[in-house]
Amino acid sequence: MSDKNIILVGIMGSGKTTISKLIAQKLNRPLIDMDDYIVAKFQMTIDEMFNINENYFRDKETACCKDMAKLTGHVISTGGGVIKRKENVALLKQNGIIFYLDRPIPLIVEDVETSTRPLIKEGAYKLYRLDEERRQLYLDACDYHIINDSSLEEVTNTIINKIGAR
Repeated sequence: MSDKNIILVGIMGSGKTTISKLIAQKLNRPLIDMDDYIVAKFQMTIDEMFNINENYFRDKETACCKDMAKLTGHVISTGGGVIKRKENVALLKQNGIIFYLDRPIPLIVEDVETSTRPLIKEGAYKLYRLDEERRQLYLDACDYHIINDSSLEEVTNTIINKIGAR
């Protein structure tokens, strides 16, 4: 099995955090949730960074991608917009295999409390717009496109099986 990082990308609510925890447990690998990492590294909440402006947050996110590029053997759950900068994708690919967790929007709408997500506070319709804006970026960035419409166990095992095949 590869010691490359397992990196999950996808729109908010696609299951990155939950599935990354399951993968890390099953493979006994360290886990990094990039949103938590950014908050700890810069001692500001993501909301506070976005309140300065989105570019400020994206700059901090890129700095964290540089840190992630130096790691091996981790499971990394990224923020939904990490793929907006090609530089981030290139950094993550240096030592990682990128999985695009593609969860159908109606399932996300059922699952996610939109009021706690900075980019979708206006409502669930924003998810459809984000999906339209980012879908091709996720597809271009990923090594594997995983449809997340089955059980957590099935999706987790699918990803682990893909890693074993490399």
